[in-house]
Amino acid sequence: MEDDANNSTFVSTLEAAGSCPQCNYVMPRLVDCAPEYFRGGFVSCLHCGERVDLWKAVLNLAVRTSIAPHWALAGLGAGRTNIVIPVESWKYHEVDLCKYDVPADAKVLTRNYTGQTGDVTAVEWHGNSPKLRFPGTILRLMGIPLGEGPSPRTGRVAISVVWIRGRDSDAWPYITTAFEAAAARDYAPSLVFAQSAVEISMMPIIKRRLGLRAPEDRVENFMRDSLTYSHALNVVLPYMAAEAGAPKMPDEVRRALNKMRKKRNNIIHEGVEAAAVTAGVAIEGLCAAAFGFEYMREVEPILLPSKPRSEA
Repeated sequence: MEDDANNSTFVSTLEAAGSCPQCNYVMPRLVDCAPEYFRGGFVSCLHCGERVDLWKAVLNLAVRTSIAPHWALAGLGAGRTNIVIPVESWKYHEVDLCKYDVPADAKVLTRNYTGQTGDVTAVEWHGNSPKLRFPGTILRLMGIPLGEGPSPRTGRVAISVVWIRGRDSDAWPYITTAFEAAAARDYAPSLVFAQSAVEISMMPIIKRRLGLRAPEDRVENFMRDSLTYSHALNVVLPYMAAEAGAPKMPDEVRRALNKMRKKRNNIIHEGVEAAAVTAGVAIEGLCAAAFGFEYMREVEPILLPSKPRSEA
């Protein structure tokens, strides 16, 4: 992009799971590199070959950027797209994010508009009743002049959008809602939905695995009356994984999921104010949920070999 050209366009889309601590090379997105981590305990950096502890790389980045939670989410499964486009003052502009590598089914979590040339910026154009959640993937903008000067005039405006891919599984809407709440700095609901996402991705697999060896009605009663989330995560799932030859859930991920479970219970039983969920605690919980979700996606076809792995 030419620095003095108002009609230039710049685009950058990033989906990454942290960076290599040795060379700072950006890791692939979590859905792509998590399987290697679960199978071997590390991910090989594509640039320098360093064995990267993916959990530490992702968690460290997420915690460091938790002051701006929408940035932290970009390492946990969300994407971030930055665009710089020319905008004419007092003119309506439509920006179709799908033309800038954003999936058509993506849900926009946050967006930001910043004038780059000092004389023009952009605001969103909407009707009398704007939706609480951003609908679709088209930005509807009005160019606004800054300060005095000729009108109309054209300047560059930077657009930054954080988004998450559309429905991926029965548990995915809960991950999406958890991300939305965190992006809005509503941390307690974020943890509740993050916990639910892991539970909803895990319990049906355990139920179906048990159903391979036990009567359906007995399994149904056991799941309803006896099996708690804690026992499922810490006893039943590890046993099933070992029995089937599936990778073991990393201890650090399991501990983080247990920590999130306890915080979620505090929220439910004591209330949001008593639980006092900070940005750092919420982001760590979301990190655990993202890894837990990816782990269940990895072991599902091993525990239930008749069911092919769904595409990312």
